[in-house]
Amino acid sequence: MPTLLRLKFLNMNIKRLCCVAYLLLFFPVACSSSYDTKDKSTTKGGYLRSITGKLTGALSAKEHKSLGITYFKKGMTEEAIDEFNFALQGIHQDGELYHYLGKAYLETDQLGKAINDLNNAITYYDKSNTSGKAGAYNDLGLAYKKKNDFTEAFSALNKCLELDPSVADAYYTMALLHLEKDQLNESIEFLKKAISLDAENSDFHFSLGLAFYRKNLSKKALMEFQKTLDLNPKDAEAHNYSGIIYYETDDIEKSIFSHKIAIQLKNNYTDAYNNLGIALFAQNNVKEAKDAFAFALRLKPDFAEAHYNLGLIYSKEGSSKEAIESLEQAIAINDAIAPAHFKLGEIYAESNMPEKALAEYENAFSDDPNYEEAFYNYGELSAATGEIAKSITAWKKTLEINPTNADAYFNLGVAFYNQGKIDNAISLWLKALKINPDDYTTLNNIADAYEAKGKKDKAIKTWEKIIEIYPDNALICYKLGNAYAEKNMYASALPLWEQAVTIDPAFVNAYYNLGNIYKKIGKQDEALEVFSKLADIAPDDIDAHKNLWFLYKEKGMNSEAQTELKIYNKLKSLQTEE
Repeated sequence: MPTLLRLKFLNMNIKRLCCVAYLLLFFPVACSSSYDTKDKSTTKGGYLRSITGKLTGALSAKEHKSLGITYFKKGMTEEAIDEFNFALQGIHQDGELYHYLGKAYLETDQLGKAINDLNNAITYYDKSNTSGKAGAYNDLGLAYKKKNDFTEAFSALNKCLELDPSVADAYYTMALLHLEKDQLNESIEFLKKAISLDAENSDFHFSLGLAFYRKNLSKKALMEFQKTLDLNPKDAEAHNYSGIIYYETDDIEKSIFSHKIAIQLKNNYTDAYNNLGIALFAQNNVKEAKDAFAFALRLKPDFAEAHYNLGLIYSKEGSSKEAIESLEQAIAINDAIAPAHFKLGEIYAESNMPEKALAEYENAFSDDPNYEEAFYNYGELSAATGEIAKSITAWKKTLEINPTNADAYFNLGVAFYNQGKIDNAISLWLKALKINPDDYTTLNNIADAYEAKGKKDKAIKTWEKIIEIYPDNALICYKLGNAYAEKNMYASALPLWEQAVTIDPAFVNAYYNLGNIYKKIGKQDEALEVFSKLADIAPDDIDAHKNLWFLYKEKGMNSEAQTELKIYNKLKSLQTEE
């Protein structure tokens, strides 16, 4: 059964990619200018006067700038933009003003304007103001990052660090750029530099945890997420990711606890609801798992992964109709969810709808060309429907993806054996055996294939190996006994057949072989005992009664011989009538 879909970060935005503004090290002071014509002795008019002044244009350019900075720091970005633009009517070539305006545009995603004004800031900042220029380059890098222009972003951030190597945010943004390009080692190095400059920044630790997680370094990732929570206990995302790692390390209780905390902190956190459902399902708490997925879907009806996970639960419950509906909803939202196509294929196969099942398996490996299970199942179903060539192609592809898939080697061997390519089959089964040396079915097939090729000694060695591993297997005892008997090794064959009938007292062919060999080597009493048991087990076995007739006759037991002869003749006449 496939596992529930956990977030694979294909569509996940890296945490907190909003503008991380470089803090300016100096602040403007409003002062008199040629635009400031008010009498300084006039009593201040308070709030009403400030509004009236704004409407009449009485504020100076520098006052507009100062007011804009105040608005910006209070998060009133649109108002700040208005004030900065008023200020630009009277102030020219002010690097700080352009910097603030660029940051405001950046926060409102007006990226073209942000880039233009940040470049102006870099131009107009005094050469001696390296911290201001560095900050502008840092924000310019963020703007280019938002535009997905990574080349320009790297260039701007590198210039920032050339001017001021102590800008922790620049290292952080560089790390995020590398993280988005899946350059995990580089991302980790930049994050470590950022943390060395600002160890108390929880975002830095979170992103380092994410990079470690994507490198499958779960212990290191968990440590960083814990540091994040030490600095910011209300970080919902850190709780969620901790829950993911606990789940993957089979600490389900902690996983559930972490996801619940994430939801308490952020009650519209759909990813956390989805992950909580996965953890609850692993705990066999199916009802609460369904509730978690359903709640995620109420928050986000187009959450494809939650539809998929709900479909898996319905499938496990045997509700095929509901499972198909949920899986089809997932696919309607995101046709590229290969596991949803795969699960649909399984359901259709179980429902004896092979054409639909094959189509879904094809969709699965079309979406994910390395979907090993989809190719494998496609091979099995193709073989079952008589499409042997397709099954061979599918199993070969399975082995390209995973050369250690013993079942694919085994099935491919069966396909070649049925085509009469016995040497090819043996070669494939031997590869399967290297992966799983004690597999009974593979060993048995190899022995049978050697026998079919006339390689009796190799067959015997293989059966002997099976007996060592599976001493209570009646069929192998019987087969090995037959092989010894064909080589006239009766002393070795007899105890194997005796073992076969001890293990399986109804094993007719083993009794028959035992009786014949006892008779052949002159052990008439033993032969008589064996054929008597055979006649008890299989009263209509004509050969058992025929042998008893001869054996009784040889021993002079005429009455018993006549009885067996009558039974033999009756069975023979019945065969003739048939």
